Amino acid sequence: MNRLLAALHLSLVLLTGKGGQVSGFSPSAVISIQTQAPSSPHPLAFTSSSKTASPKSPVILNFTPKDDSEVSDDKPFIRPALHNSNFFRAISILYALLFAVYTTSKGPAATTNALTKFGKHLVISSKAAAAIHMLSFGTWFGTVFYTTFVAGITMFKNLPRRTFGSLQSKLFPLYFKLCTGMIALQILTLTAMPDVLSKTSEVSLLVAFFATLLNLLYLEPTSTQVMFDRYKLEDDGKRDSDEYKSLAKSFGKFHGISSLTNLIAFCGGIVHAVRLASKLAA
Repeated sequence: MNRLLAALHLSLVLLTGKGGQVSGFSPSAVISIQTQAPSSPHPLAFTSSSKTASPKSPVILNFTPKDDSEVSDDKPFIRPALHNSNFFRAISILYALLFAVYTTSKGPAATTNALTKFGKHLVISSKAAAAIHMLSFGTWFGTVFYTTFVAGITMFKNLPRRTFGSLQSKLFPLYFKLCTGMIALQILTLTAMPDVLSKTSEVSLLVAFFATLLNLLYLEPTSTQVMFDRYKLEDDGKRDSDEYKSLAKSFGKFHGISSLTNLIAFCGGIVHAVRLASKLAA
């Protein structure tokens, strides 16, 4: 019994943290313990581990799209062009859909001799080519849609400007490499699919391929370099210099062309998707 009471006393000491003094404790008395949990004004509040912080002064995690390196004035880093607006994107996608439906409704489209002859040299079956084609198309089209309309917009609105730019400088090379490879696979496997191969699909995929390749090799690296050059001038306090203004114009030009070519490639994917859907429904 004494051992049980001693163990109970030790547990209460650990729970209350009062250095061994528990209010009202005795082996034959009713134990009275008063505990009070410190209130937290924020669900993400926590106290520092290096010091014993008071519950009245918690450290709060604040997630904000600003940081110490942000420029304090209201000048935008880039002025949005017309082709970067949601209206222009919606019109472009609608036009691609209408064009694809129109060309598909005209019946079987002609094919080019170059791709038809090349397809005869493929060593894989038409079923294997179709599987590779659908997987590569789904990977490419889904990547472009998510990056352009979901991830990119979300990061732009919620990340600090320089954090967003640094992240995109690492993300975009991988993005364009993946897209270029997936489109190349589609062009190669399309030659082994005579029921799907058409001049419409061929042209749409070739346009998407060269637009993406242009982004990969020239537009994206150039715009990224200009962006970092602008950052350097900002750090040197030369935001009002002629050099900075010149870089701002260059960045707007290259970034705008890059966004436009990415949209063109996406529209090419829409045209090819409608063509694929018509063959699957046939």
